[in-house]
Amino acid sequence: MIRQVSFSVLSAILAVCFAPADFSFAQTAPQAASQQAPGGETSFKETPIGEITPGSVFKDLVISRDHIAWVEESSGKKTVRLDGTSQGGPYDDVRFMRFGRETSNLMFFAKRGSSWTLVVNGKEPQQTYDDPSSIALQPGGSSYAFVGCREKKCQLTVDGVASGPVYENSSYVRYSRDGKRLAFLGKRGKKWIAVVDGKETGPELDELSGSAWGFARDGSRFYSAARQNGKWTYFVDGVPGPGFEVLSPIAFSPDGKHYAYGGTVTKGGMKKTKTIGTMVIDGTPGELHEGSGMAGYLSNLGGYSEEIITGVREMLPDFYGVSTPWFNSEGKLAYAISRNRGDNAVLVDGKEGPGFERILSPVVSSSDGVHFAYIAQSSGEFVEVHDHQAGKTYSLSKMDGRILEVPWIESKADGSHLAFEIASGGQMFHAGGTVRALRSVVIDGKTGPEYDVQAIEDFGTTDDSRHFCYAVYGTKDGRALVNVDGHESRTYNSVGGMQISDEGKSVKFVAIDDKKLLRVIYPLK
Repeated sequence: MIRQVSFSVLSAILAVCFAPADFSFAQTAPQAASQQAPGGETSFKETPIGEITPGSVFKDLVISRDHIAWVEESSGKKTVRLDGTSQGGPYDDVRFMRFGRETSNLMFFAKRGSSWTLVVNGKEPQQTYDDPSSIALQPGGSSYAFVGCREKKCQLTVDGVASGPVYENSSYVRYSRDGKRLAFLGKRGKKWIAVVDGKETGPELDELSGSAWGFARDGSRFYSAARQNGKWTYFVDGVPGPGFEVLSPIAFSPDGKHYAYGGTVTKGGMKKTKTIGTMVIDGTPGELHEGSGMAGYLSNLGGYSEEIITGVREMLPDFYGVSTPWFNSEGKLAYAISRNRGDNAVLVDGKEGPGFERILSPVVSSSDGVHFAYIAQSSGEFVEVHDHQAGKTYSLSKMDGRILEVPWIESKADGSHLAFEIASGGQMFHAGGTVRALRSVVIDGKTGPEYDVQAIEDFGTTDDSRHFCYAVYGTKDGRALVNVDGHESRTYNSVGGMQISDEGKSVKFVAIDDKKLLRVIYPLK
């Protein structure tokens, strides 16, 4: 399977499978260079695969299995290059560049003046749009879809053919995971309506919540988060649930028969505004749990006030009262609750675990659903918890008075290996004013090097878990590097497309180094 997203100059998250076949670029002849590991051992091998045109500035890039395309800008005009060859243009702007199912098929929207057109393999049809949506590819199929708008008339377009109802505005398009269903949301007047499989579904909605809509993982159910009568709720197959000020992302069981989400409301007071959360399971709210809350009405007299940010947000129990829920592969529901201030616990299939200062991660489980793990905070440290039993603790060099987070956690299907990121940030990090924090990766109980960076992403391991890799983004000079088995690459403007090759023989990724595009390979032993 190939997954692709675009990445910017300084930070990128790409996950694509790299084929061993060489790229063919007209501009730069391959001349490999190697970085040296301690003792003179060759480590990261670099091969030039392209170069930004002199006088141009790099803007964007996408990668397929065996092709690469990028956007560069010169004198206010943008040009798309596929394997070094220009694809039409120049254009005033370029959006939504991606490869089709045939990985040599490049498509994107290009703008000339006030009109956009879809460019496929360098060809521009006569049809133009005022404002197109992003392009959705059919999973397991060959179709593509988007919504094209002209003079405030928006219509679904599949494989270049427009059909169905016309709206004044629209969302982007989504396929179900099996590729058999298709949906988007259209706006008529001041109301939004879901259009599923070509038919309007459910009631008209006042306000949508970004990307909080789509299909259950098995494609059997459609949901959307919306604000109605001042409250946010989920509509599942057109049926609304109870209303709240804040919702968590929704979770569905693997068979689509059950769903759950957290909801929180506030209750104002003179000294304290309470945050009260509950878990909604199959449309029915459960027990109430009080979070840490916020400053009350009296704080306004001193010129200080706090307000909850409404809508759909990731939730942790210490503030919201409940957490974002998760279903494991066996359909068991897991979520965390606040029992009292500084006393938060995880529930798995209704069984409540021990209390901790905070619950910092989702729950990950083995494929058979028997074993599970999560990360909590106790006595100001990170605690690894297995099957509700507290285990090894971890710390970073700067912890006192700082907010602790676990941005991601991953487990092998058999539950034998566990990896997660630990992060410690200051007040700006706590308030969401910066993503920079002190970060490290823990793999099977061993803590890796500390980085003062913006993100650690793209973690991967070989099937036997003997080798690992991850990318480090946003160093203090705005650059990125890759760590493979504890060996660090040099820093680049950015990195992406990182993947462990077939049979676990090497780690491969693409790097941008000033004007050069490089393919970098690290052989695994």
